[in-house]
Amino acid sequence: MSTTLILIRHGETSYNRDRRYQGYRDTSLTRKGKRQTRETALRLRNEPLDAIYSSDLKRTRYMAEIINSYHSLKINILPELREIDFGDWEGKTYNEIQREWKGLLSGWEKEPSKIKIPNGESIQELAKRTRTIIKKIISAHSNQKVAIITHGGPIRIILMDALGLGADNWWKTITSNGGISIIEYQSKRAEVLFQNDTSHLKNF
Repeated sequence: MSTTLILIRHGETSYNRDRRYQGYRDTSLTRKGKRQTRETALRLRNEPLDAIYSSDLKRTRYMAEIINSYHSLKINILPELREIDFGDWEGKTYNEIQREWKGLLSGWEKEPSKIKIPNGESIQELAKRTRTIIKKIISAHSNQKVAIITHGGPIRIILMDALGLGADNWWKTITSNGGISIIEYQSKRAEVLFQNDTSHLKNF
């Protein structure tokens, strides 16, 4: 009995382009992000998907809809798959955050597991909601292949868990826009088959 999860990060947004923290912000895709979305959907067009899940933010829903144009499945929208809530950092650039929260930002870069963003989420809080919903998805789809369109934070959590890594490997766990990671779950064992594969985006 196994379940295969295909984890897909949304395409580039205006905040990604401008290096702004977005989290819960419902930002729009750039032209590049829409092209990444189309190429990612083409890459997955022949995958025998049994289900599609997406966070409720429009950058992931757009990806889910384009992928689903090749599969005609129901898209399951789940707010639990949202990005980490960046709280007071939402919408701000790295330099703006550095000016106002220099010490906190330094901690976030060195030991992110020990930092809680003001009025936002900690990595532990993100991990708790991500693990809870992923466990439910796996339980509901035994012997099936499931596409999950989500964000960098949740994908990092899922990959770190599958690889047996601690939360302070956050920055070492790369998740690119349009990147695809595939994990196969059998009983209590997880095997990462692909991690952040962007070969379909080589022309970007």
